[in-house]
Amino acid sequence: MTGYLICICFESGVPIFARKIGDVSPISWPLAASLNGLKVFGKANRVELISSITESSRVVWKDFHDRLALIFAGTDDSITDFHVEHVLVNVFSVLVLSVGLDEIVRTKSVDKLKKEFRMCYPVIDLILQGLKPNDRTLYFGDLTGCADVALQMDPPNNQVNFQTVLDNLMESIGFNYGCLIANGILIGCTEDWWTLSGTEMCLITFTASLISDPVTDAAIFLPSSSPNLAYRFVTFKVVENVRLCVLCGQEPTLPTIEKEIAKLKKNFSEQLSLFQNRLTPFCRYSRFFNIGKSISGFLLVCLDRRRCTFSVFPERSNEQMNTGHKLDLLRTFYRNTVGSIFPWSCAAPPMFVSPPIHLHHGSKHVGPTVHKASEAYWTSEYHKCHAMTFAIFQLFVIYEPDIPMLLMRQTTRKLLQELVKEKVMR
Repeated sequence: MTGYLICICFESGVPIFARKIGDVSPISWPLAASLNGLKVFGKANRVELISSITESSRVVWKDFHDRLALIFAGTDDSITDFHVEHVLVNVFSVLVLSVGLDEIVRTKSVDKLKKEFRMCYPVIDLILQGLKPNDRTLYFGDLTGCADVALQMDPPNNQVNFQTVLDNLMESIGFNYGCLIANGILIGCTEDWWTLSGTEMCLITFTASLISDPVTDAAIFLPSSSPNLAYRFVTFKVVENVRLCVLCGQEPTLPTIEKEIAKLKKNFSEQLSLFQNRLTPFCRYSRFFNIGKSISGFLLVCLDRRRCTFSVFPERSNEQMNTGHKLDLLRTFYRNTVGSIFPWSCAAPPMFVSPPIHLHHGSKHVGPTVHKASEAYWTSEYHKCHAMTFAIFQLFVIYEPDIPMLLMRQTTRKLLQELVKEKVMR
């Protein structure tokens, strides 16, 4: 996919920023102004322009608080308006996270907004990268609206439970909101951290994973929970690719926290060093994945608890399906299934109506039946995909192309049962 994301001031039509997706030339401001003009013209004539589709492209408009207009214009690569709108909501949430809603709505100076929004570009680009993923797009939270978590299997004897390590650390410091992030994936969170929305947890994780400084102490706003009142956001680099993040008030001071972090580094630096390999968080306990050699990767989403986990298997690759292709395929399969067949997050599930059934002449017919879909299939020359929903879980699996359809369904069910039984998302 290639395209553009454009942010324009709603009142004046002045462009604020533009980001591109893929290898394309920067968009010209006259063209951006024309796209915004279509929206303004429609609104002046009492028409709400939401999206437009041509033979090869798609344009989606969305306004926020009568202050900012976000426009997506890109190739129509099997992505629906539903998911494009979710991307735009994520981008606006990034702006709120860094600047605050009051500042966005009340600031009269567009130049000031331009300057403040520049700090948001790295996170925005990370969200847009999800539309054109590669082998380093090791996250799904932007797509699912849930937090990316590592597989929480019982660790082998030579490893530690990082959730317990985090709980002990946070208790000693006196924090209620904290998490450990390894390569952009949560490996431990406090109970209060799970009270944040899925989008908030995802965007905070994105923000922390892009920080290079050993220690940061900044103010952030929570787009859903606290868009106008800032929290103190403190991050510490524990080892390479691993960060401790906390949300707190003015107390305690940084030196106080650093004393406890020093103990963490001293006691667990060797165990945490395994995350220096970027593939570790989602391929960590490979001993578990012997149940189906035909499985190339999977994504598990817990709708109720707003978390997701995934794994792809680089060793099970062929010329057509490397790691980047598998991640792209999982995302594409999810986008084409969720919203049209399966429910997204906690939204109402799509409903399907079967036509009336006439049993035989003269008998009463059975009326239309309303039902929910519980499975979805995809097949191609190079892969097969199967999705299954059970209670609060959704499982999306990529298979090798030679697996029979009946065996694929059986294997998916077995994998789902094992993942739920092992409580991989505690």
